[in-house]
Amino acid sequence: SIKTYTHSLNRCSEWSDKPLSSITLFMTNKLLESLPASTSIETRSLLIQIFDLAISKGLVTENPAAQTIKRFRVKQRKRHTLEGLAKIRDASPQWLKNAIDLAMLTTQRRVDIINMKWTDIVDGYLHVAQQKTTDDPEDEFELLEGAGYVRIKVNAELQAVLDRCKDNVLSPFIIHRVPKGKTKNKSQLKEHWSQVEAPYVSREFQKALQISNAYPDLSGRQLPSFHEIRALSIH
Repeated sequence: SIKTYTHSLNRCSEWSDKPLSSITLFMTNKLLESLPASTSIETRSLLIQIFDLAISKGLVTENPAAQTIKRFRVKQRKRHTLEGLAKIRDASPQWLKNAIDLAMLTTQRRVDIINMKWTDIVDGYLHVAQQKTTDDPEDEFELLEGAGYVRIKVNAELQAVLDRCKDNVLSPFIIHRVPKGKTKNKSQLKEHWSQVEAPYVSREFQKALQISNAYPDLSGRQLPSFHEIRALSIH
């Protein structure tokens, strides 16, 4: 958040020597329209907060940022198809196949998939404490659903996936892997040496996507990521 705010403020550097009361709607529009859509939305959000606070302190009487029209992102990334995801799955290592299956059956985000533990399965339910994070600020389900605590019934189909996740690695995490050159104290940031980190999931998924050539008509930012499994699952 601090980095995001700092970047947004840096974009307003031309106003650094001006009192807030001198910043007009015209000036605010000019700044926001000069930025890419995603950046404009971030900057507008922070400016609205700043001017709201300034109003509460009696420094200004109006919020010019709130009077601007919010820009809309043109989403380039496409959705997965069942056929495309199946090809990616076939080209994936076993731990990633398990992660894909869990994502499809539970509709949970990447970060929640890799944080699932065996101890989260209680009385026939998989309990998930969702983290309110997402790779994709355009996640259409984010505002609708938000984060929270959910429990998912372990039916026969989900149990079959959980059984495939059990192997000869004694890991507290349902999704886990043996890293190359494994040492049990290799990473101080990990809770356990077998824990899979979120960026690694994305990199390996993209690698499998490229190998499988699942979407030959798409390229660059159009290619769907692991995150889009959630949309396909909910659909």
